[in-house]
Amino acid sequence: MIYEEDKPIIEVKDFSLYMNNIVVLKSINLRLYNNESVLIYGERNSGKSALLRAFVHLNEELFSNVYGKGDIKYRGKDVREQEKKYLRSNITYTEPQYLQNLNFISLKELLKVSLGISPHALSYDHISLLKKLDLMNKFVDLKSLKYYNDLSNWSSADKLSLLIFISLARNPNIFMFDSILDHIDDVLLKKIKDVISDINQNRVLIFATRNLFRYLDICNRIIVLKEGKIIFDSTPKEFIINFKQDKFRNL
Repeated sequence: MIYEEDKPIIEVKDFSLYMNNIVVLKSINLRLYNNESVLIYGERNSGKSALLRAFVHLNEELFSNVYGKGDIKYRGKDVREQEKKYLRSNITYTEPQYLQNLNFISLKELLKVSLGISPHALSYDHISLLKKLDLMNKFVDLKSLKYYNDLSNWSSADKLSLLIFISLARNPNIFMFDSILDHIDDVLLKKIKDVISDINQNRVLIFATRNLFRYLDICNRIIVLKEGKIIFDSTPKEFIINFKQDKFRNL
């Protein structure tokens, strides 16, 4: 008998992705399970972002002439047969471009669109999470929110923390962070890691990056992509052994 917890949340089988007749991903086979914290590592244009975006139909919205071969299933059902709204409520994808997008939306608009609430309707859990991310000062005096409401006034670090808050507050089954933590200082990185580690139970965390060693302490699995192919999929310990033997010198 196969129990529910033994089934993969995401299953990718013989999946290839094409953009403008160029092969971006080549015959990807992958299973992701609950309680995994996965690092997807590779050079620029190795296919990391394209793979994550494929889980939620995002490539089609960003690029033209996109099509795939093979299967991607979320909880046993083909993602092509599931509504985008449903998928994106269960699988969150966050990447650096979102920081720029925050300059064109107010805090009230962001909370309404992403969480369906106003700043006055934050729950106890929301407030607790904001405190952990050092954002509660932005919400202390809601009557004078004018300055903080204009997100273009926020620092990059605070906007990043706000994106992390939105992702976590939506309470999805899968969190995907695409290079979003690569360029922040060590103090903020530790705070965000501490928050993320608290929510790992019964979920999947995925970090796509070119900065390998910032994530080794919070991941239990490493997947290496090169030119659209998976060339390694194992534990951090096994990766370090291969790394020391210079098997990844061409990455």
